[in-house]
Amino acid sequence: MSSLRIVVKIPTGTYPELLADLGTVAIRERAERLRVLAMIGLRDLRQGSSRGQAPANLQHPMEGEAADGKQSANTIIRKLAEGL
Repeated sequence: MSSLRIVVKIPTGTYPELLADLGTVAIRERAERLRVLAMIGLRDLRQGSSRGQAPANLQHPMEGEAADGKQSANTIIRKLAEGL
């Protein structure tokens, strides 16, 4: 079985909801938590397209921010899933 190694650095001000969530998880379990969140986002993207919804507009993290500079958890998960 092959694998893909990815190192993820999350700037503190960019994804506050994601950092808060990962902060509650044990250090050794954070990678698995991130994989689960990415799979949830990927499934949501696929189900959205099968229901006839317009595909998600996936942008660079700094481009689609809300007016107050924060993003919803769903937006973060969709952007994480884009890399799968």
